[in-house]
Amino acid sequence: MKDLVEQIFQKSTAANYLVTLNFEGGNFATGFPVIRANFWLDGHPLPISLSGKLPANSEIPQLYQNWSKKYQQLRECYGSLGSLPRIKMKKEQTTNFSKKDIYQEIHEIISQIQELEKEWRLLLNEWLNTPSFNEIEKELRTKFYASDKVRLIIQSEDILMQRLPWHLWNFFSDYLFAETAIGLPEANRVEKLNIAREKIRILAIFGNDEGINVEADKQYLSSLSTKAEIFSLVKPSRQELDEKLWDEKGWDIICFSGHSQSKADGSTGCFYLGNETKMTVEELKNSLATTIRKGLQLAIFNSCDGLGLARQLAKLHIPAIIVMREEVPDVVAHKFLHHFLQSFTNGKSLYISVREAREKLQVMENKFPGASWLPVICQNSVEIPPTWQSLQIAHSNFEGSLTKLLSPIETKRFKLLTSK
Repeated sequence: MKDLVEQIFQKSTAANYLVTLNFEGGNFATGFPVIRANFWLDGHPLPISLSGKLPANSEIPQLYQNWSKKYQQLRECYGSLGSLPRIKMKKEQTTNFSKKDIYQEIHEIISQIQELEKEWRLLLNEWLNTPSFNEIEKELRTKFYASDKVRLIIQSEDILMQRLPWHLWNFFSDYLFAETAIGLPEANRVEKLNIAREKIRILAIFGNDEGINVEADKQYLSSLSTKAEIFSLVKPSRQELDEKLWDEKGWDIICFSGHSQSKADGSTGCFYLGNETKMTVEELKNSLATTIRKGLQLAIFNSCDGLGLARQLAKLHIPAIIVMREEVPDVVAHKFLHHFLQSFTNGKSLYISVREAREKLQVMENKFPGASWLPVICQNSVEIPPTWQSLQIAHSNFEGSLTKLLSPIETKRFKLLTSK
């Protein structure tokens, strides 16, 4: 019966389409010789598949280096004024410049970054318009209406490919209900344990807050207390965190707020708890793998430079992760979490919620250029991304909740099935 229920559910949500672009090897120096595009249409279990390729491009890595250098300079200027991102700062970073000089330099750097962002849009679309890849975009535009909800997952081991501002691709300007995610080329699904929970359970972890303010994050999550069970850990020890991850009831969502960072190659990352305690995903592998089996659907790292963390979590086959691609200003992190939770808990899909939250950050780009570029989903392509409704279905009256999502005909069929 479970299979039949899943078929009904998939049919009722068939307007949500999935596209994966799997970059099978390659790099910017030599090009990407095999790009496998798969489109899942109209609830059909088998995808339409086609292939393309992209040539070598030395300008994109150079543009990223130029942009990253200016972004770092801007962070250092704001750090001199006491406005820090959610990354651990080196204590020796000081300045002898006056505030007037610093504000002048900030103004100049922001103008330079904005010019580089214009280059990003032109260069990225010029590269993606290469005939050997453009056939994939033409097929996308043929298969989907502008009103369709499209999840497009970029699967690549290349760290720069994961850092690219894919939302600048012209396709996303025309398809307002589409959003991009990143993922590893290989994906697997973990068999879940049947754990009974009365409500959605969220583990909120507030780590080292030196130089930043995580109180706003606490308030946003606490506001969900009528909809979900929220358990907060404030500057926990590694033992306290590990113990909570082993919780018998499990968790649906984990949200971390604080400082984090990743290695330059994106291979791994770390986040900071209390008392300068630095943690990696590898150190929590057993407890995290267990909570994933118990139904963990989403991990949010509302902290800096999280691609290394996302990569390590993805290897544990968690359904979905949200991280920041680069260092994130504290106030930007606040606004993103607020906007995302507002959309997500009001019934919008994970992808639409992230896109809307990202786009609402654009108003802050006069002070924090690239703010709307930072949040990114890391998606396990063989898992259905969670929604607030799907989490509620798992922890409430199953039949009553499911029938709310189905048409009258589908509801009648479901009741006939369940009465057998």
